[in-house]
Amino acid sequence: MRTSFASMALVVGLLLSGCSQWYYELGETLPEGIEDEAQGQSLASVLARLGPPLRLATADDQLLMAWEAWQVRESAVGVSLGFAGADFLNADWGSAKIEGDFLIMTFNAQRRVTAAQRVRRDNRLGGGAAIQPFFSFVSVVDVEDLLLPLPQHRWGQGQLLPLPQVLNNPGMPGLGTAIEQRGTPTGSGARSLEWRE
Repeated sequence: MRTSFASMALVVGLLLSGCSQWYYELGETLPEGIEDEAQGQSLASVLARLGPPLRLATADDQLLMAWEAWQVRESAVGVSLGFAGADFLNADWGSAKIEGDFLIMTFNAQRRVTAAQRVRRDNRLGGGAAIQPFFSFVSVVDVEDLLLPLPQHRWGQGQLLPLPQVLNNPGMPGLGTAIEQRGTPTGSGARSLEWRE
């Protein structure tokens, strides 16, 4: 009985050794209906309710502030094909799913909310499959662009970038006059000047 349990645990462990699941939570959950309730409220009352914004920009005499909450799930399975006689091949499958909540508010010169918009995402980011020799060299799912640090963590570093990027800093999302949502492709919007093939 003990040996069968131990051998069963060993077999299950070997089968699951190629599996991984990563789960990331970024930001605090945003209250329901806040985009409607916030109309006309003061900056102080919004900050008291939501805390400091995760993204900030200015436009003329207005402030743009954004809050976000994301849940990213990345799953992958890798199996050696040794049982089929191909000891040197690995088969990999992966998928990623995202649930996101992005809230942006505009404040006028009197620091009152003039507009509030909320965008929600709940979808599959994609997936992939691969047969790779010897080891799994390349991940079949990539969510790194969703896990980048917030722009305020790069403020000092922004002055040490190559010249085209330093000159573009005032229009760079998070560093001046623009806000962008996680997952926005590079080479679009305010960063199109820096895009190289």
